[in-house]
Amino acid sequence: MEIIIVLLIIYAVFLYVMIRGAHEEKKRKQKYRAYLKQLYGAFPETGQEAGELARIESGFRHAMDRQDADKKAVADMIDDITWNDLDMNGIFARMNFTQSSAGEELLYRMLRCPALSDDAHAKREFGRHISYMETDEKVRLDALMLLDEMGKSGTYALADYLDHINGLGKRSNAKHYLCIFLLIAAVVSVFAYPSFGVALLIAAACFNIVTYVNEKGIASTYVTAFAYIMRMLECADGVAGLGLGAAFSEYLGGLKEKRAQFQGLEKSAGMVLKLNSATGSAGGILFDYVKMLTHIDLIRFNKVMGIVRQHGRELLTIADCVGYLDAVISIAYFRAALPYFCTPVLANGKNDTLVIKDGFHPCIEQPVANSICQQRGMLITGSNASGKSTFLKTVAVNAILAQSIHTCCAKSYSGNYYRIYSSMSLRDSLENGESYYMVEIKAIKRIVDAALSDSQNPLLCFVDEVLRGTNTVERIAASVQILKKLSRQGIFCFAATHDIELTHLLDREFDNFHFEEEVRDGDVLFSYRLLKGRAHTRNAIRLLEIIGFSEDIIKEADEMAGSFLRTGEWSV
Repeated sequence: MEIIIVLLIIYAVFLYVMIRGAHEEKKRKQKYRAYLKQLYGAFPETGQEAGELARIESGFRHAMDRQDADKKAVADMIDDITWNDLDMNGIFARMNFTQSSAGEELLYRMLRCPALSDDAHAKREFGRHISYMETDEKVRLDALMLLDEMGKSGTYALADYLDHINGLGKRSNAKHYLCIFLLIAAVVSVFAYPSFGVALLIAAACFNIVTYVNEKGIASTYVTAFAYIMRMLECADGVAGLGLGAAFSEYLGGLKEKRAQFQGLEKSAGMVLKLNSATGSAGGILFDYVKMLTHIDLIRFNKVMGIVRQHGRELLTIADCVGYLDAVISIAYFRAALPYFCTPVLANGKNDTLVIKDGFHPCIEQPVANSICQQRGMLITGSNASGKSTFLKTVAVNAILAQSIHTCCAKSYSGNYYRIYSSMSLRDSLENGESYYMVEIKAIKRIVDAALSDSQNPLLCFVDEVLRGTNTVERIAASVQILKKLSRQGIFCFAATHDIELTHLLDREFDNFHFEEEVRDGDVLFSYRLLKGRAHTRNAIRLLEIIGFSEDIIKEADEMAGSFLRTGEWSV
């Protein structure tokens, strides 16, 4: 009777712990769902950590390598210089509401590889999917909760894990079956030859345990990858049951077809996922010894490993399918957080005009919007901090967003499918022993080389402070010839400069615009409004006065600058 009471008490405690755990998990999910609901219409609270970016970029490189290996047309991706010039990692963090590694890796890939052609069907479907997630809050939150359960892949991208798994080669179970045979033979010999049998049983047990520990050390490394794969497959099943509606019928059909290739994997993977789990229960400890003696979990591990090695490409395709839904929802969140946005009108080689109405930069809290309507390059002058660089980045970023996520930070946007390059936020290279000027001219040369390629897409480029790394005379001479070359090759070039001379020497190739400021009450005030024509104001010397330099320096500098502007010659 006492034993029954004790067992009932143990059972009651066990049941209470289970119910309490389930209740706490339910509360956590409710709280997180409420957080996701509240977040809609705001930007993410945190940025991207360096380790996460390294994983995302690694996944992107693998995707590009797969395209190249399959001899598929690799998109003219945004290169590293342009990506860093425009601080696209910051843009990515600004719109990254994704809940899974698959989602953020695909969103990153979208930004890094803007579309270069007009696939009307794909564009229409993409737009419908984003709009659907903007309007249906319940489905949006249900999907995000599913994607949150899928979560992140850990330190590495799924493609990295699959590479490591392929590196292990084909895994044989012969050794493990041999261990089982030795154990059975030892048990049988105990009954036939007791003394010899006991010794053989001890030897077999020791051999099996040592072999198990060594093999488990290898296998446990990949448990994280298998756990992520299983969560991904469960998420794919959950997505199919979300009730996404007719807008997603084609997408769901493709996802179900790919998921069907892995039916039954769960049965083999269940035991593998417990390789790293520890349990203190008597039954759990006993089962651990059974596994060490029989290697049944390692046999399952090798079976799962074989399936994953054989169908690695298909797993990456499923990751892209699931990640697509995550990325679409993230874009819907990004749109909701913007003060306003538009969907772009893009023409494949049929539009020579770039039009942006009230465009702004998404990372500026209170942006000043500017509009353009250009059929040729633009040369922008103005004083320091007046808004030249921000304007260049605004146009470049919106061009990338238009061709990648079908969303622009503007009231309207129309243009072509451009290849986009920049030479803006460069630094000298200590590793390569290159001066700033060498880094700069190499960056500009790559733009000229890109223009000479056989691509049918026009090139849109952005150059900030042309050849700032050298002396005035050579800078102006070289800048004129380079910018003329870019213009004559049909490159749509937006360039910012402090050299007013360029606005006169290039007025046949470029339209002149400028930003200006007002000095009032000892302070410099900027409007950040783009104005037609070249800059006529100078503030560098006035800033010396505001900072407190002596009057003789201010007076002599101002007279020298005025004399040069009148005569074109320096005099002391």
